Amino acid sequence: MVTVKATGGLEITEIRIDPKAIDPDDPDMLADMVLAAVNEALRSAQNLMESKLGPAMGGLGGLGLPGL
Repeated sequence: MVTVKATGGLEITEIRIDPKAIDPDDPDMLADMVLAAVNEALRSAQNLMESKLGPAMGGLGGLGLPGL
């Protein structure tokens, strides 16, 4: 009901909300759906970025750089 698109740079580029998701009596539900969709889009973008850069970054793990 809520779709969010993000770039590999973790920038949100689009948010779409199905009109059926809008319940004026329950704005918290819509907020929760948007939050969940944004987090999922960011996770997906992060995973895609890691899968694309993983092989290129593989040899840098021994440099003592945290997170690599």
